[in-house]
Amino acid sequence: MIFLRRVLLLSGAQALAVWAMAIAPDPGAIAFGTEKYVEYDAGDLPLVITTPHGGRLRPESLPNRVDGVTGSDLDTLELARAIAGEFATRTGHRVHLVASHLHRSKLDPNREITEAAQGNAAAERAWREYHAFITAATAAAAAQHGFAFLIDLHGHGHPIPRIELGYTLNEDQLGQSDAAFDASGLIARSTLRDLHARLGGSAAQLLRGPGSLGDLFAARGLRAVPSPEEPAPGENPFFAGAYTIKFHAAEPTTTKVDGVQVETYRQGLRDTAENRARFATVVAEVFTIFLHERYQYDFPTANSTTANK
Repeated sequence: MIFLRRVLLLSGAQALAVWAMAIAPDPGAIAFGTEKYVEYDAGDLPLVITTPHGGRLRPESLPNRVDGVTGSDLDTLELARAIAGEFATRTGHRVHLVASHLHRSKLDPNREITEAAQGNAAAERAWREYHAFITAATAAAAAQHGFAFLIDLHGHGHPIPRIELGYTLNEDQLGQSDAAFDASGLIARSTLRDLHARLGGSAAQLLRGPGSLGDLFAARGLRAVPSPEEPAPGENPFFAGAYTIKFHAAEPTTTKVDGVQVETYRQGLRDTAENRARFATVVAEVFTIFLHERYQYDFPTANSTTANK
């Protein structure tokens, strides 16, 4: 019923229709929103991957957005599928994957609905479907595993080729010393709020210390921020995390869901199928370690009876 209440908040008069459509199907099944603008590939692992800006559809029936960013994050949907495929190969099980197929010039589901759809009813419906699917996915993962971890996958064009990890904390907040950050209580406003409540200890170390996501990426040769080597972005461009990760992982009403906005640079990570496959392997390694160390969760191992389910 938590799911129903959240969809009611999302969609008003259309709540029941969206709620019925967004109930998670069986793992491996695929559900689509209206006109197939939104896709949900249901899984049975605790990971939920979302791709708001990788869509390519530009239907003439939808007007172009005139405010905000309208460029796409090239190859992020393809990267998400590569990551999902790597987990399927390793585990014989599936992550949850929610994708917007609309080009960002038509819809930006990583913004609140007014900026995202700019008054168009069909775009607003796709926005509601996208977020209802994410709610369904995180609810299903949390019910099965006791937690869900949301990876909101993006691509950036910043000058520094590094992975940016957004926990909804900006450069000034991350720029504090560990002691000041721990004393600030900012972790309670971040997307690792529930995880820190589970573990306790230094919030700064959880975000950027040994064993953090940034540390695990850096150990595999990929520059990342925040991390022990780069605890804060400084004056360089940085995406702290926008609507999707805030609404689904950082809101006080959201429980048992943690997450991160992962901003990837293009050349070497997502520009070719070979590079996407290589990065997918790294992502699988990083989250296998992170979930084991932080959640005491071990991914299953694929075998002849579970593979390809």
